[in-house]
Amino acid sequence: MTEVTAASPSSRGVEPLEPLRHSRSAGLGVQGSTEHVLFRYDPRNVPSITFYSLPHPCAGGAQTLDGARKMYRSMMSGLLGVTRHELPPVVEHLEAAVADMWVRTEMGAVHRDPLNDRMLLQTLLSTGPSQDAIRADLQRAATDQGSAPVVVILEPYDAVGTVLDQMRGADTVLVVHVDTTNVLGWVTIYGPNAEGADDIEGVPADTGLRTTPITFLTDTCFTSDRRAVRLQMCHETNSLSGIRR
Repeated sequence: MTEVTAASPSSRGVEPLEPLRHSRSAGLGVQGSTEHVLFRYDPRNVPSITFYSLPHPCAGGAQTLDGARKMYRSMMSGLLGVTRHELPPVVEHLEAAVADMWVRTEMGAVHRDPLNDRMLLQTLLSTGPSQDAIRADLQRAATDQGSAPVVVILEPYDAVGTVLDQMRGADTVLVVHVDTTNVLGWVTIYGPNAEGADDIEGVPADTGLRTTPITFLTDTCFTSDRRAVRLQMCHETNSLSGIRR
């Protein structure tokens, strides 16, 4: 399993987190049947682990990942009015600061760069035209919103729905995956209520988009100077996981 790391606030070095258990893949099952919990590790803050969940909103924090998980289960049990054994299945994601970027991966997922025989994160952190362009897009989005979007690492043929399930209406994420032609494929995805330029191409966030491979966006939704798309909502919702026609 990939070792998840976080940047040290003093040296910006890399410190290992405790081993994390595997979690279920989001898949393409019935929408709303799976909860997504996003944990963020920031050693500069107290508590150092914070979390929020989708599509049912639940947020909290603890000093350890185990403590945060227990808090989530307790809060979600109360929110849904069920026992902990009756809670819906959960996909867990972890965000950590790496080289001045917030990077998110699904816990238990392994993303490799087969072209260079190394982890995809290593390729993302190396130098090259694609990496320079990604950092430029992150900076552009940060200028739009006042903070840089989270980088979400996926596989090329993961469905777009795996990203939508992790997004709220005002969120912006930069999705990246390995690409056999350009080393990396990426696109910045703006939620329908996210701050940003008005000229970003819009796409309907409907059921058809959910089942489309993420490469559909990374290959087609870009212009000469940016790779970005804005989701267009079909109706009001807290997250993008329940969007339907």
